[in-house]
Parts: sequence; structure tokens; C-alpha cells
Amino acid sequence: MTAAVLIGYVMVPLFGVVLWIVPLVTRPTLQFGVRVPPAYLTAPVLRRERRNFQWRSAIIAICATAAVIAVGSRAAWISRLVEIAANLGCFWWAHQRIEKVKSAEGWFAGQRQTVVADTSWRTEPQRFPIGWLVPAVAVIVTTVIIGILRYPHLPPYLASGGRQVATSPVTAFAGIAGQIYVTGIGTGLLLLVYRSRPDLDTADPAASLRGYRTALGAVARALLILFACIDLTLLLSALRLWEVYHLPGGTALLVLPVALGLVAFFATLVRAARKRAGATDAASATDRDDDRFWKGGLVYVNRDDPAVLVTARFAFGWTVNLGNPTAWLLIAGVLAVPVGLVIIKLATGT
Repeated sequence: MTAAVLIGYVMVPLFGVVLWIVPLVTRPTLQFGVRVPPAYLTAPVLRRERRNFQWRSAIIAICATAAVIAVGSRAAWISRLVEIAANLGCFWWAHQRIEKVKSAEGWFAGQRQTVVADTSWRTEPQRFPIGWLVPAVAVIVTTVIIGILRYPHLPPYLASGGRQVATSPVTAFAGIAGQIYVTGIGTGLLLLVYRSRPDLDTADPAASLRGYRTALGAVARALLILFACIDLTLLLSALRLWEVYHLPGGTALLVLPVALGLVAFFATLVRAARKRAGATDAASATDRDDDRFWKGGLVYVNRDDPAVLVTARFAFGWTVNLGNPTAWLLIAGVLAVPVGLVIIKLATGT
């Protein structure tokens, strides 16, 4: 059983648990991607769709987990993809139901829509937690040093993915390339997030910004630790590939760092979303009804918005503005490295 398959085992039930919790911690004025005015926060359709989504996501998670257990490693990643697709369908269904009621009842009719900004986000920007990047960098440096020392003594063929491949810099140092990619791209995206504007609640912008700062710091630290955990798993995988020693406990122990990192990250994400959702108490002011820019409540397309990254509408996170050409360049840059590695792998036959 490979490390990727074991990670899939962990992700299937974990993803289901997170999705079950997310509707409870999403901002009250944003329900399944639909902007809701304060006067309608107790609308029956919101309670009903939250409850229905939780039931559906729980059933999907149970079925996906059962499929993995019953079929084995062959279904791990397939079950995860099916689980994601099914939950996206459930999200879209809830989004459509709420949007239909909102339109029929004219929730924003007669409401004074307001847009707010807090200049302190620019005058006193959030400090990037650069110190939390040290563990990931330390793991990468350690891997590079061990790899350089070990490479001259490697056998002509290496056991990779259950088969023998010719020893070369590409095959021997693929794990280091993965470490640099994950840490470099992830850190770069985080830096962009720190420069992106926050989505503030009109009712109390100051409290909303405080909640956003707290949540952003917590999620960023958890992500940087997750990068270090992924790098550590890749280090352990490289040590096994380089025949430094045979890891006791097999592949299960190999993926333990990334599994623990994922659990910690999702727990932090849910906690951050809950704190931010409760940071403001929208009572009178109404945010701008900007649903037209959100396709299905998840995809943001606004050609008039210069922002590349914007706050997502489900739990706590960010998404790209597909109406901005720079966003497409960002997506291409993120995909370029793994696509290039696949091409090299196919060209070299490794």
C-alpha cells in the first residue's frame, strides 16, 4: 500500500467530518454562497437547508468510507473524488433552494446596501508568521544534505512505486522537488492572501477585521506546519528509497506526519471559521448583494474587481477571481511544476 493511498484513507472520513461541521461555523450573512441580509438570518429555508446538507454529507461520508474499507486501496482515491463531487452537488442544491426563496421573497427589497473598508488593513498590515516556516525549511535542508551524501552510494536501480527504476538525479531527488514545490507554492499563495483585502461585515467592520486577523494568523500557522509535515513524510519516503534504513511500521508510519498535519489543519480551520462567524453581530446594516459575481456560490468572476484572491463563501478560506487575467497566470504557475514533472517522468520512463 502506497503513501498516497493511505493519505486517501485518512482524507475520506476527515473530509466528511469537516463538511458536516462547516455549515455551523460559516458566517451567518453568507449561507451556501448566498448573501443574506440581517433581517432574514432566521429564515426557515436556512435552517432547513443546513440540516439537509448535514444529513446528506454524513451519508456520503459513511458510504465513501465503507467503499474504501470494502474494496480496499483501489477505491481510496476514487471514493474521495466521488465524495467531493457528491458534496459539491449537495452544496449547489442548497445554494439553489436558498437563492430561489431569496428571489421570490425579495430579501433585499428596500434594503440599503453598504460597502465598508478598514484602512488599518493597509496602514497596519498583518505580519506574516515567517518563523513558522522554519520547520519546513529545516526538513528540506536536511533532506538535501542526506541526499547529496547518499547519492554516490546508491545502487544502479531503486525500488519506486513497487518497481525498479534506474538511478538518476530525477528518480533519486524527486522527493526533494516535491518538498520545494509544496513549501514554495504554498508559502507564495499565503503571501498573496496576506496582501488580499478581507471581506468585512457592514454591521461592525472593526470587530469583523479583528476576527479576520485572528483567523488568518491561526490558519496560516497551521498551513505552514502542514507543509513541514508533508516535507517530513517526503523525507521519510526518500530515506526508504535511498535504502538508508527500512522504516518500522511500513507505509502507515510513513504517512503519519502528514495525517496528523491534516487533522490539525482542519481542526484549526473549523475553529477559525467559528470564531470569525461569531466575531460580529449583524443587526442593522446590510452588505451589498453581490451574488451575481458568484457562480454557484463558489466560483468568483468579476472583471471589474482588481483583486486576484478573495475571501471564499464557505467556512474560512480564499478563492481566485477568475475575472482577473492575473488569476489565470497564477493557476497556470501552480499547475506548471507538477505537469512538468509528469512530462519528465513519462519522457524518462521512470
